[in-house]
Amino acid sequence: MLSDLLMHSELMQSLLLIVGVLLVRAVVVHTHFRRHPEMGIEDKRRWVVVSRNLTLILCIIGLIGVWAAQIQTLALSMLAVAAAIVLATKELIMCLLGSLLRAFTKQYSVGDYIEVGGLRGRVVDINLLNTLMMQIGPHPLVGQLSGKTVSFPNSLLLSQPVQRDNVLGAYVIHTFELPVPLNLDPEAVSQPITVSLQKMCAPFIENVERHLEQVQTQKLFITPAAHPRITYVPHDDKVYHLVVRFACPLHKRLEIQQNIIDEFMRVQHGLINSDHNRPL
Repeated sequence: MLSDLLMHSELMQSLLLIVGVLLVRAVVVHTHFRRHPEMGIEDKRRWVVVSRNLTLILCIIGLIGVWAAQIQTLALSMLAVAAAIVLATKELIMCLLGSLLRAFTKQYSVGDYIEVGGLRGRVVDINLLNTLMMQIGPHPLVGQLSGKTVSFPNSLLLSQPVQRDNVLGAYVIHTFELPVPLNLDPEAVSQPITVSLQKMCAPFIENVERHLEQVQTQKLFITPAAHPRITYVPHDDKVYHLVVRFACPLHKRLEIQQNIIDEFMRVQHGLINSDHNRPL
């Protein structure tokens, strides 16, 4: 009889705890949004994601406190199968550890552009088990959103490197490669592209340099140069690669990249046609 009463008491406490935490979260989020109507969609999404994850953590901690006695009794009785439980929940534990790693190291947050294990996209949701992104691609040179979503378990963060495009904030150092037939002169290809790239990046150079100095001072990062640069490197016996690197505002990188690709296609087409039309 006493055990039944204790069980009912714990159930009521659990129910009140969950309802109370959810109500507090709803009131806090609603009040914050009402007091800050100018907040953008990305900031609102971050608030929703963070508040949801904090709510889940508080509920778990509270439920553990409420059911501590029952959990202790269960743990003692389940000692013999503890190893089996650990093995069965290995992936779940790794996902939780990956989530803790992301939170403590601030690898990425909602709105960041990242690549993990070959998956590229813009982060739209994060929870304790997985991360949801709007896919970018499918080709590496296509930086536009594909309209598809892709998710990955947070356990990947323990074994795969994370590349984050917007680590420098409002500005980005963007790099991409263009394959060039080996018979084309590198100077003839790179010179007009360099002129176009410098012209497109010129309006941002001073602001980028100031921003990079601030980042270097505040975060102790070794920041790259802000001026655009084009280099060429060997690849195989058929092509070599032009490596294009430039600094610009985050929202301008895809526009500049596409303009450079257009200029490259025009230059390459002209050089190939001139070689074909040259008299033997």
